[in-house]
Amino acid sequence: MVKLGIKFELENCIVDPSDYSLRFRSLVDNSEPSNAATLQPKFIEVLAFLANRYPEVVSREEIIECIWDGNGYVGSKALTNAIWHLRQQLKPISDKPIIETVRKSGYRLLIEPQYNSADLVDDVDVLHQLQNRIEKLTVALKRSWIAIACVSVISLITLAYHLYHDQIKMMEPQVSRLSWGGEAERFPAVSPDGQWLVYGSRNNGQSYSLYLKDLSDFNSSPKRLTSNASREARAVWNSDGTTLYFPSTDKRTGECFIKQFTIATANAVDLSRCNSYMSALDLAPNDTELAYIGFDLDTNTGGLYTVNLQETHAQPHRLSCLVDCNYRDRDLAYSTDGKWLAIARRFGNISEDIFIRNRATGEELRLTEGLEDIRGLSWHQDNQRLVFSTETSGVRNGFIIDIATKQSKALNITGFSYPSFLTNSNALVFERHKKEYQIVYLATDSAVASAPFPMLQSGFSFRNPDYSEQTKRIVYVSNLTGANELWSADINGENRRQLTTLNQRVAYPKWSHDGKNIAFLAPDAKGEGNVIHVLNLASQSLSILASPYIDHGRLNWSHDDNAIFTSTDDGLTQFFLTEHQVEVISNVAMRLGHATRDNKLLFTREDRNGLWSLSLAAPTIMTQVISSQLFKENHNWTVADKGIFFKENGSGFQQINYWNFERKQIEPILRLPASSLSSFGSMSYSEQQQQLLMTLSKYSERDVMMLEHKLLR
Repeated sequence: MVKLGIKFELENCIVDPSDYSLRFRSLVDNSEPSNAATLQPKFIEVLAFLANRYPEVVSREEIIECIWDGNGYVGSKALTNAIWHLRQQLKPISDKPIIETVRKSGYRLLIEPQYNSADLVDDVDVLHQLQNRIEKLTVALKRSWIAIACVSVISLITLAYHLYHDQIKMMEPQVSRLSWGGEAERFPAVSPDGQWLVYGSRNNGQSYSLYLKDLSDFNSSPKRLTSNASREARAVWNSDGTTLYFPSTDKRTGECFIKQFTIATANAVDLSRCNSYMSALDLAPNDTELAYIGFDLDTNTGGLYTVNLQETHAQPHRLSCLVDCNYRDRDLAYSTDGKWLAIARRFGNISEDIFIRNRATGEELRLTEGLEDIRGLSWHQDNQRLVFSTETSGVRNGFIIDIATKQSKALNITGFSYPSFLTNSNALVFERHKKEYQIVYLATDSAVASAPFPMLQSGFSFRNPDYSEQTKRIVYVSNLTGANELWSADINGENRRQLTTLNQRVAYPKWSHDGKNIAFLAPDAKGEGNVIHVLNLASQSLSILASPYIDHGRLNWSHDDNAIFTSTDDGLTQFFLTEHQVEVISNVAMRLGHATRDNKLLFTREDRNGLWSLSLAAPTIMTQVISSQLFKENHNWTVADKGIFFKENGSGFQQINYWNFERKQIEPILRLPASSLSSFGSMSYSEQQQQLLMTLSKYSERDVMMLEHKLLR
């Protein structure tokens, strides 16, 4: 008798395959089942299969053949995962093991399953009855073709039944966890033989290191590969699984090199300079060429490079443009046949798209238009499709795109990031990333030290606050409507109003000093850069400042509100609102600036640390206000009447500091856990309320997962 789809009981637990549930009766009064738990379909199928074969020992191969259609590559790891989860869920039955592992033999269910006899169906009897009915029909009609037609109809119905149920199975994405326990586990990659998983991880805010996990032993602890003296987070395997390639940054010197790491000996060889320890890289399928995001020291410009691994001391070859570029290459992936190189290319600072480059001819084809942030690329084994992740208004999801039609379909896996296909498989691993932001305020006049308090409570993200003393309101960015739009609220976070309906990413709003206008950035019409928008609160009119540049940095108003300062390719640039003129003030690359009443500009620079100042009347003369040893923040700082509030990154923590203009010294304000404040956050200060506004990371979750999905077949 086949009983895989029939409800059965294991002591006080009712197992119902129809809805993949476990329900537990009270051990005291045998009352109605409670404490229902819904499991993944494969987990219940494994349990039903063991129950059907009770009390036999069932081999792993037989279970994989039945449940995973003989796909040992995927089924081996998935079965280990299923047994672990079943043991956890069945603990209410007994403290003793429910499923026994029989060494080198398989698994055995230790409790006899109880079936309701009314539910049992003898398949043999059903088939005999069906044959008898067909024979009677054949005799009655005395036409052989009718009998053949009946058999054909039954065969078609049977085939349709199986196809239907196969389709139902395919409709359900199978997501399983491969790691947990680290603060942030990122950039997963599985070895060619499917046994080893390498990923970057860190704990307690410490630096990233590479870890190796044995997937054949699901409960094994990962092994650390790299030391505390450096930072690593992203690695790729060579074709035989003996060597890893990864970017590594020396903590002491700050230098980044691509390493060739032999796993058996732990020997590392420097290959070439790179951008950072999280720089993208990939290896050509024949192991002859490595592509990576590197760095040109002469022009201080990052870009895409390749290096021939068959030549000793081979020099890197740059594929990205070097001067007068309107884009930055940020991520890459080789197709499995080595014909194509997929490239994630950013235009400006809030637009990014995917191109594919023919490695033989150098020709490029653009696949997407108007994406926000691309978070990883991986080619399907058919070389005709590409899986990628995007972050849109703070939410990450996965897509698969056909390179011939440029049509993409959503995987609908929230948090999907940095996918990596398993070798010769339709399954992939990915980093599940979930993060929310909230606006918090810190009372700076309190006699008792206090933690930041949330200003806006919701399940959505709020970020980049800027406060206006004139309007007594905060302007900020939120994804409340599904897109990052501009909103405002009073100083208590109440009386909220939506200010824009652009249905696209807006960023970094800034009040004019008189409170009449708000400047912010949004993508241009082509999605290849950003433009400066100005919203007039009185007329509710929205204007765009004419600009010859494709990319603009964070915005700051002149003190008379007649112009806006920002950073462009030419340096510190001033845009006049009335004359529609553009003037380059200095060739210095500014990160963030604040204009002061005395016609000075306080700013941070791209080329060096410290806080700097220049007079707008004589912009060629720059002075350092706070030394580079004391001030290393780019964006999380703001100006008060008598000083500067800014963020400091320590070892395993972040600290809010105050620089007093008069005393010229730092006063520590508050210490926070590491990664509490995003490196791309912002600060604003209310003198009247004595409150410091900040963007706080509400929580961050990064775990390594495995995915099987119908769209990946």
